[in-house]
Amino acid sequence: MKEKVGVVGLGIMGLGIAKNLLKAGYPVAVYNRTKKKTSECVDLGASVCETPREIAENCDIVIVMVWDLSALKDVTLGPDGLLEGAHEGQVMIDMSTQMPKTALWEQEMYAKKGVSFLDAPVHGTKAEVNAGGLWIMAGGERSVFEKVKPLFEVLGETYHYMGPTGKGFATKMCGQLYVSSLVAALAEALVFASKAGIDVREALKLWGESDFRSPLLEGFGNAVLERDFSVSFHLRTMVKDTNLVKDFAEDLGMPLFIPSIVHEMFKVGMNKGFGEENASAIVKVIEDMAGAKVE
Repeated sequence: MKEKVGVVGLGIMGLGIAKNLLKAGYPVAVYNRTKKKTSECVDLGASVCETPREIAENCDIVIVMVWDLSALKDVTLGPDGLLEGAHEGQVMIDMSTQMPKTALWEQEMYAKKGVSFLDAPVHGTKAEVNAGGLWIMAGGERSVFEKVKPLFEVLGETYHYMGPTGKGFATKMCGQLYVSSLVAALAEALVFASKAGIDVREALKLWGESDFRSPLLEGFGNAVLERDFSVSFHLRTMVKDTNLVKDFAEDLGMPLFIPSIVHEMFKVGMNKGFGEENASAIVKVIEDMAGAKVE
């Protein structure tokens, strides 16, 4: 029989993770602070727990997918938290986006209870998580990574062992530096092309045939042209992640130039009220400054 898996946090990513595990035949228990979000999982056969502690007490493996450190502490600590219900032989996997030092804090707490821990954040958006096509990067003991590979095979297109505890989160920081910079650069290029009087659709075709083609180019570019800013990855989440990138760079004593500018650009988007839209709404910030609209 497959291990029972608990999923804590049913936002866009956590919900997709839980649904894919259920479809793959895993017994799944879910917890979310807003209980109405559990209904889709219940329809697929999941059980609902009243507290994170109850999830930990009843599951062999627990996946945490929450928004930030505050939410992580909320579901981990206290009499109703995961730590209180954690038990020997269990595996805790934090798949949210956190600082590497947060992974060390989690690992130390759980080790005292005989619980194994992985920091295993993901790259991907709503489409990828729903299709079981995430890209997973894991830090922790190699033996624990090998143990949970069957889960990662359900959830991810690929999965990578990145090293000891904290290296999963560190890899995600590097990836978010890269992807946030790409999103901002593409938005600026599209507005630049519009301002120059170029046929933007033809320019996108050209770029898609060149050495810098990527899935992001097609998906982002076409969404902007259609003015479709429905959420696959919130702009507010990009602000949160780029702030983490900056904080991690500070911990390392490393200067980061491009991400600092990109972070401020996304903050402007938040201040303009685009936080609940897709990250691609950054293009509207650049359009305002340029006096040109991508169309």
